Amino acid sequence: MAVDPRFYRPAGTLYAKDIAGELNGELTGNPVCEAVDVASASEPLAGALVFVDGAKLPDALAAHAGVIIGNAGALTDAVLHPRAAFIAVRHPKAAFAAIAGRIVAPRESASGHAIHPSAVIAPDAVICAGASIGEGAHIGANCHIGPNAVIGSGVEIGDGTRVSACAVVGFAVIGRNCRIGPGSVIGEAGFGLAPGPAGLVELPHYGRVIVGDDVRVGANCTIDRGMFGDTRLRDGVKLDNLCHIAHNVDIGEHTLMAAFAGVSGSVKIGRGAQFGGRVGVVDHVTIGDGVRLAANASPAGNVPPGETWAGQPAQPIRGWLRELAILKRLAAPKGRSGGRDGNRDDDKPGG
Repeated sequence: MAVDPRFYRPAGTLYAKDIAGELNGELTGNPVCEAVDVASASEPLAGALVFVDGAKLPDALAAHAGVIIGNAGALTDAVLHPRAAFIAVRHPKAAFAAIAGRIVAPRESASGHAIHPSAVIAPDAVICAGASIGEGAHIGANCHIGPNAVIGSGVEIGDGTRVSACAVVGFAVIGRNCRIGPGSVIGEAGFGLAPGPAGLVELPHYGRVIVGDDVRVGANCTIDRGMFGDTRLRDGVKLDNLCHIAHNVDIGEHTLMAAFAGVSGSVKIGRGAQFGGRVGVVDHVTIGDGVRLAANASPAGNVPPGETWAGQPAQPIRGWLRELAILKRLAAPKGRSGGRDGNRDDDKPGG
């Protein structure tokens, strides 16, 4: 996927030989291959800088006319495009992070105006005191932007949407008739880190957050953008206060999440799912349509459509209840009479 020019700008062009020199990497292929963009190795673009962290080049890179950063072993049995360049380094992700920002960078408002002159704001939109509207942002009809809210460069806010006080929205497209609660942050970079020669390195994120129509985001929620792909909340999603949605998550229509729900990266959630309070979902799993997760549930794998799960790790609720009953019996003191009041004879006064 190409980076969205509403949120990111070209920062420069680098030759493969110069990148290899800065990274102390071993160059194979075209030394004057230009890097003018960045992309994912699974969806490369001509002229893009990409990285490969595995032991093999993805098939999508066989025809990639760009600069590839990867481990030396990834070139084994691989055939590069005639105009491509491969730079072998020990830490490909960290190396990509060191170079990518000089090719493509986030757009930042630096005009000194609370409302950038290029922002497009509907005549009947309400912009409260202290609010900031970035370069090229679009605010739709009948919108309400609360006090001290921040709308970043290129952000689109659909008709009838309300952004509450002190909320921050960046790198995002928000649909119609949405409600963004006070203090919520939409579009921050995901929690992406990689080991480098001097320790952990933060990875750049070039994705977006896409929010459908009639979505409710409670107070103090956080929704991260992906490294390349989008994080999506589809129509009718409702988040309670203090929920966290990580990078590249896709939440289906009319899904509900109670307070403190947390969803790790690259999770796909079906339509009409229901999450109880403090549910936590591990990364790269699928939660099917209509799934119900009881409070505190922590699914560690895929959950089939229509099922109700509970527990840590989560499982179908009947099995979880059965295990609780067995544990309760095992934990009961010996000699319990099993009467309705649950008292043993020797618990009685004078026993």
